[in-house]
Amino acid sequence: MKKIIIIILSVSILWLLWCSKSSKIQIWDIVTFSYTGTLENWEIFENWNKTITIWSLETIKAIEEALVNKKINQSFKLNVDPEKWYWNKYSIYNQQRISAFVFEKLWLPIETGSIVTLDKTTGKIIDHETDEKWNTFIVFDINPPQTRQKTKYEIHIDNIEKPQQAWEWYVL
Repeated sequence: MKKIIIIILSVSILWLLWCSKSSKIQIWDIVTFSYTGTLENWEIFENWNKTITIWSLETIKAIEEALVNKKINQSFKLNVDPEKWYWNKYSIYNQQRISAFVFEKLWLPIETGSIVTLDKTTGKIIDHETDEKWNTFIVFDINPPQTRQKTKYEIHIDNIEKPQQAWEWYVL
């Protein structure tokens, strides 16, 4: 009888260990992954290895959402819309109103959608506005380019660590 109990306990422990190593990513797990991020024109803008805690707001919202329920050594592709980029990286406060006069004097394009560099700051012209005195202003978006367009990621999960549970450190 003792042998049977020992065998059952051993098998149970091995099964629990195997499950913890092969389990899916959950919220608060610590995940190490590698990824390559490309813009719509296939230009690579990021190529990193990263370790994050899921749902700690450390990386791109869409990547954190996509990692949940994935397993170690799994690879996948992900397309990210601008609104799912960094949790708080895109800001309307990074949209500046600049007089069209500045663009004209510097011989810069003023068409909506143009990418322009002003004094080492690159941005995109997203709109034109006219005030009550008929002055024309260019709305110049200086958010990072990956927050203004769809991006593509190739992701590989390297490691998953489960957070320590209260019962794991509590000793009677």
